[in-house]
Amino acid sequence: MTRVLLLSIFGLGLVAQFVQPVGDALEGKAFLGGAVLSLVGYVLYSEVQKLNAAMRPAARETVRTRDLRQYFDDALVSREVRIDAIGFTGETVVNQISGGLEGLSGRVRPEVAIRILVPDFTKPMEIPGMLDDAGKATDDEMFREELLAKVRGYERGMKELARRLRLERKAELDLEFRVLHMSPFLKFCLINDEQLFDGIYDSVQKYPASEPPNRQLLDLMGYRASLTRWHIDAGAAAREKCTQRKELFETLWGVARPLTPSAS
Repeated sequence: MTRVLLLSIFGLGLVAQFVQPVGDALEGKAFLGGAVLSLVGYVLYSEVQKLNAAMRPAARETVRTRDLRQYFDDALVSREVRIDAIGFTGETVVNQISGGLEGLSGRVRPEVAIRILVPDFTKPMEIPGMLDDAGKATDDEMFREELLAKVRGYERGMKELARRLRLERKAELDLEFRVLHMSPFLKFCLINDEQLFDGIYDSVQKYPASEPPNRQLLDLMGYRASLTRWHIDAGAAAREKCTQRKELFETLWGVARPLTPSAS
């Protein structure tokens, strides 16, 4: 309303300056100066509004990990889709987006590029791991092999899906896993560099392994974790958060290694 009022004053001043009857009716001679002053006020008001929007804290919302599917589905209506993620095994991204890809009609036929960075399970680590006799975390090679097999399974499944999508002319899917010896507690996902889902693996569970007996595993749980959603249109803080995570991902991706193929 303030903008409309200022523009109205500006317009009325101009009319009064050049249309004599209007000027006489308003009984004034300094209409042009008043009009210019109102225009300056309008510009200043607009800039103050933009500054307030930039300084305002970013609007954030909490999203459950299992609800990412709807955001992936929304992205798949575009011609080009890019998803970058850091996680424990890649399960969240693979499970949530595969359904959306399977359900594509073929009318849009998007080009989808997915990059997933996971820990290097070929190297010793304490979490995930197991408890030793003193109740302390220690490496469990058998458990790491199970996790590595799971990651390779996700990769094989998505590559098979990519072949089907191409044959059915529904989409072009390019997926790559890379590994890096790092802590698996951080998890985040970027969609088209403009939408970030950021969180951590907030639960470490102890449970007995199926074999051998008396083996207590330490495992990370994050499928039910809450993620903070940031969007670049939500303000300066959100744009900065998305940019920081993007830079972090590109740095880690650049120094990571391709996932080693299965020996079989």
